[in-house]
Amino acid sequence: MRPRGNTQEDYLLRMIRQAAEILRQLKHRLLGGESSPDSIRRDAAAAIDLLLGSQAPVLAMLDPASAVRLVGHPALVELWTSLLDVEADAADASGDAALAARCRMRTVALRDAARSVWGATNVVGETERSGE
Repeated sequence: MRPRGNTQEDYLLRMIRQAAEILRQLKHRLLGGESSPDSIRRDAAAAIDLLLGSQAPVLAMLDPASAVRLVGHPALVELWTSLLDVEADAADASGDAALAARCRMRTVALRDAARSVWGATNVVGETERSGE
């Protein structure tokens, strides 16, 4: 029988892989223009709910530092912020500048909080975004 920790780790890895694939698909749809920005925005929000599970509504209301600590894993925070980036880009494309600005502000705050908790080497989005 495998230790309980491995089962939780396996679940976490499955969720990370699934969310990463959804993120890849959303970026492709956004860049390809094959879907409406509104549907991409809704799908990004749904992917965030899937990634964060039942805690998603609470995490959305918490201050960034508390949210990052509660999520507890740098890869989950990075996927969350990457999905928020897609949601912001889709909101911009659909003309909702206010939503786009809120998403981007939340993304920056979450990445800053993650950097405070785990250090810059674990905040993947920072290095990826600097290369864009």
